[in-house]
Amino acid sequence: MQLDLFAALQDDDTPTPTPPPAPALAPATFRRSAATPHTEPRTTVSPAAQTTHTAAPRALPTGKVNDPAQYAFNLGEAVANTWHKNHGGTRIEIPIGIVASLALIGQKDKKGPDLKAQILAQNDQELWAMYREIWATNWRHRPDLVERARILHEWANEEKQTRHELYVVRAVTKTVLDKGLLDLTGHADPYLRARADVLSPTLTMMRSTGATKGLGEYHTPPPVAEAMAIATLSTLSADSIMDGKKLAPGQSFLDPAAGTGGMMRAAAQNIREQGLDPAAFRWAMVDIDPIAAACAAVNAMVWALGPRVTVACADSLANPRAVEDAHEEARAAFEHRDRILGQLQMVAAVRRAQQFLEKTVGVAA
Repeated sequence: MQLDLFAALQDDDTPTPTPPPAPALAPATFRRSAATPHTEPRTTVSPAAQTTHTAAPRALPTGKVNDPAQYAFNLGEAVANTWHKNHGGTRIEIPIGIVASLALIGQKDKKGPDLKAQILAQNDQELWAMYREIWATNWRHRPDLVERARILHEWANEEKQTRHELYVVRAVTKTVLDKGLLDLTGHADPYLRARADVLSPTLTMMRSTGATKGLGEYHTPPPVAEAMAIATLSTLSADSIMDGKKLAPGQSFLDPAAGTGGMMRAAAQNIREQGLDPAAFRWAMVDIDPIAAACAAVNAMVWALGPRVTVACADSLANPRAVEDAHEEARAAFEHRDRILGQLQMVAAVRRAQQFLEKTVGVAA
């Protein structure tokens, strides 16, 4: 069965993003104590799909999602319950990775076959392979962010799975879809996809209270994050106006204790509401927790923050060059991607030449 999982990635004529330039981090910095990092745990879109949004009022979808934040919270709670009830074990990166993977896909044709039904119609091995394919497809476009999110998907590359692992992955997948993840993330418009951070509640729920406190990790309520983002952007705009300028593309945003990126989500939404495109700005997120940083990388794709995103996994107090280091890692990831794709193209060209030669020789004979 062929699933329309990668609607936003199927246009091969879309230019592939280049590594983001090293961001200038002075403007609009969101600051919190690195000792108590913020934690807020769709569809990856091609650069052509990252269109500028007008400030006109948006027609929000009607239906189940009246409170996106509460909807996301309920989803995270259900995922945790399913995982623990089925004795999923300590590898919490698997259920979080399932939510992240499904957030990166979308329905190509809303009038076509139901995506949820297509996914669940696969057998266990096909379902596992689907997760592997989701990340391989996104790697073509954003190898840097997929590499940063490695902890959330390396399990999908394991060649052998136990019957219990297959069972639990299916159970969590069904819960995620039954609880309506696609109602939150299955939209073509990134403004609608970014109405909630679906990964934050899942990460919070999957961790025990002790583990969360030990990491100094606390969930910032979305309304608070939105208020802080609006206040920061308002201050930036006021300062810019005093200098004869306005909030403009090319400016940079840094969160040195980003968690899963909730502050950046709020800022991006506010930027869209001002009639600008977040993809035209620079974004840098740092978090000491590998899973939180991985979630931030996924969210950067889901929310269409654009090609100028850098996500670092580091202690921003101990390493003030965390963003610069992450930028160099991103450049290396793009270079590695280009080498691999170049080798594949060469192999494909050789095979076509061999087929042509064999056909020609066959005709001559």
